Amino acid sequence: MPAKQHSLGIMTRCQGAYFVDKGFYRKLTMYGRKKGLRVFVFSPRNVNFDARTVRGFEYRQGTWESRVFPLPDLIYDRCFVGPSYRHYKPFVERLQNDPAITFLGHGLSGKWQVHKMLIQSPKLAPYLPRTELFSLSTLRETLRTHGAAVIKPIAGTHGIGVTRIKAMNDRYEIAGRNRKNQPFRRLVKGQAGLATFLRSFTTGRKFLVQPYLNLHTPAGVPFDVRVLVQKNGDGAWETTGAAVRVGDKRSITSNLHGGGKAVPLSPFLSRHFSPEIKSRIEQQVSLLANELPVFLEQSHGRLVELGIDLGIDTDGNVWVIEVNSRPGRTVFRKIGDPQARLHSITQPVRYAHYLMQARVGGY
Repeated sequence: MPAKQHSLGIMTRCQGAYFVDKGFYRKLTMYGRKKGLRVFVFSPRNVNFDARTVRGFEYRQGTWESRVFPLPDLIYDRCFVGPSYRHYKPFVERLQNDPAITFLGHGLSGKWQVHKMLIQSPKLAPYLPRTELFSLSTLRETLRTHGAAVIKPIAGTHGIGVTRIKAMNDRYEIAGRNRKNQPFRRLVKGQAGLATFLRSFTTGRKFLVQPYLNLHTPAGVPFDVRVLVQKNGDGAWETTGAAVRVGDKRSITSNLHGGGKAVPLSPFLSRHFSPEIKSRIEQQVSLLANELPVFLEQSHGRLVELGIDLGIDTDGNVWVIEVNSRPGRTVFRKIGDPQARLHSITQPVRYAHYLMQARVGGY
């Protein structure tokens, strides 16, 4: 009887045969096959815990085939946290507590929790904007001190809900992205008008408040830097690549889902900063890429990859804006970096192979 083939399950949200990132998962499947791993995609809601099986999808001969699999040895968690995550969470937690299953990494729980972990690091703390849980009083204090503030959902993605509030005499200018990720801008009169707007805008969601930073070019175009760090085949952190995401001038964010574009990092910095400041920025980006994953993993537990979003203000100061444990990798295709794009796809399988060898002593 042949030995059981070891498997890697990509856990995501499936609606029947529909799931996002099919191209990425297809490449993972084909590369996993070369490494001796059977890779398939499944929803945690389709697990039969009594039979220890799951209905999922495997890419074969040019199509995604539905079938029932034994529970995988390894799980790559791609269940994005959002309003509907509560429907998946009990199933995810049950899989996490299964001693026969190894997760490549455990997802970060939210921006506030991540901030509280990173602020404990003396090396990382200087790169973190002052961050507090949103309330009208914390917002008013931030506006009094800095003149402008940003509020962002604790569990938001793709820049949705990120909003700048600027004090202008007896009025407030509000600019951001609504729940449909569409840019908006409006003026409200006085603190009463601001409070009325915010009650409606924040209903049902928890927000953070930070001072507004000038994270844009001298011409006012917003941008940020996405750094992708991943575990490699030796179980060590490695920087896969870095790219700039440039936003629409009408927007305050530069997320690709909000209409932004991607460009290579070094030429962009050369266009907008002096050689001395460019060199300092690159050194700080490198420091954060090296220090942040190791420190965060010590506090949080095992991670497999991180998308670190960095802001750079008009003075060349670098700021940690967000850390995402389920990062996309479209940015490397858009900047034409084939090596970074290939690494971004293959590293999770290499790390899975490393974990499997460590767990069973080779296979």
